[in-house]
Amino acid sequence: MVKSYADFGKSAKNLLKDDYVVGKKAEVKTATADGVNFTATGIESDKDGALSGSLSWKYKVYGNAFTTKVTTANVISNEAVFEDIGVKGLKTTVNGSLGTASQSASAKVDYKHDAVAATILADVKDQTLTPSVAVGYKMFSLGGTATLENSSKSVSQYSLGACLAQDDSEVAISTTDKFNLFKLSFGHTISPKYEVAAEASYNREKSSVSMATGLKYVTDSATIKAKTDNLGTLSLAYIAKIDSSTKLTMSTSANVKELEKGQKFGIAVTLDQP
Repeated sequence: MVKSYADFGKSAKNLLKDDYVVGKKAEVKTATADGVNFTATGIESDKDGALSGSLSWKYKVYGNAFTTKVTTANVISNEAVFEDIGVKGLKTTVNGSLGTASQSASAKVDYKHDAVAATILADVKDQTLTPSVAVGYKMFSLGGTATLENSSKSVSQYSLGACLAQDDSEVAISTTDKFNLFKLSFGHTISPKYEVAAEASYNREKSSVSMATGLKYVTDSATIKAKTDNLGTLSLAYIAKIDSSTKLTMSTSANVKELEKGQKFGIAVTLDQP
């Protein structure tokens, strides 16, 4: 089945990005008997120790999902998701936020079929329209996206990509930033316990190359992740399931070429009470 363009290279991206927390984070999830899901989050910045937090609640009305979120930055946001209304495979998402510093509003329409996946994102505040489309045949998908600006009547960004995906592996190649940045990614699930991933990118304007590789190992009680890049940064993450409702994530990173500059640490605790 065709992959959405935004999901090209997702397996490598998830392994190399997810779970490497920075600072301190606590999250509590709970649900009421009538199906309302609450999530409370608190974060302490690793840069200046500033505290921030949010509270969100998600509920369904006639099968459609609605989410409201308030933050300590005086921002309230709402999201409404409508699925399979009139056409199977069609999903419409409407977002809006209101705060003391800024406001935003957007709408996104997603359509997915066996051979095609398309998305149109309209940003009311920025006055932009971003369509993307991907077509696929068996394991192969080809797609692209562009951003149209109403104010300048021009195309500000565009990109193209291709993806070859199997049940246990994925290879993706893309060019973004008006053909200025080229990226190749690879993700492979060797077994239920082992996964590996790699990304390489080339910036044509700066004539620079960046690379990152990572691995994931799953045990009965924890998950261990590691990654490194061409700049010498080594990162480790340890994700432990304390019990059926509590997850502990700890991570650290350091540049092995500049150990005198110290290391970064992060810790996150998630309590999920059904």
